Amino acid sequence: MKKLLAIASALSLAASLLSCGTTKTVEGSGIKADAPKVKTAKTVLDEWQGSELGGEIPQWVVELANGNYGEAALSRVMPDIKGKKTFVTIGYGDNLDFVRQWTDLVDVETEVASTLSRVAAKAVEAEMNGKGAKEGQKTVDPTKTEQTMKMYRTSLTSVRFSGLEKTAQFWTLSHKESGKEQYDSKYSYYAVWTIDKALFETQLKTAMSNIDETSTEEKALKEMVREKLANQLSVQTNNDAENEKADAAALN
Repeated sequence: MKKLLAIASALSLAASLLSCGTTKTVEGSGIKADAPKVKTAKTVLDEWQGSELGGEIPQWVVELANGNYGEAALSRVMPDIKGKKTFVTIGYGDNLDFVRQWTDLVDVETEVASTLSRVAAKAVEAEMNGKGAKEGQKTVDPTKTEQTMKMYRTSLTSVRFSGLEKTAQFWTLSHKESGKEQYDSKYSYYAVWTIDKALFETQLKTAMSNIDETSTEEKALKEMVREKLANQLSVQTNNDAENEKADAAALN
């Protein structure tokens, strides 16, 4: 019995010490673990379009490089795009001719449709799963979700968005540095495309005309997706990881 009491007392003391450790009145011992050694890298610009003549990098390129894809951010530094629907294509690679060719020759109408179909499908998935969780459903019918996502993908990828015009383009060459180490040298090639908003929304309406809206719930979902696509700048790159980031930005 004394042994059990001793164990109980020890546990009680340990719990008391742990509890005290969380209060603001207890001073630290001054003993700390070694700070973690985190290897950080910085991006260094080597060259850019017009740099040999003393030209500077446009602010719209800086915005895109920082992931600021929103129309509000770009229209502040590109007054000509105000009132227009804007899209961006970005090419990455170690060969300027390749990234320039990919960006300039990309079938932009098809790529826009591809981007919109991805964003729409993810918006549908998030909305349906979120609605199910809100209503207390333990599981969401994956078949219904997949069928709805497929319906949106099919409707949007089947339409070519015509009327897009290239408004601006620019390239940069950069590398990463960490200490004395240099790596990941690459070209980035940016192009901004615009289309009259009224024309875009007409084509978007046509693209979504075959999507079922027989119930109030489906009408609300369709309107949510339409507004999401109408109000967001879309980005297409030749890098899948960057496309994922761009799609995520479009959904926020």
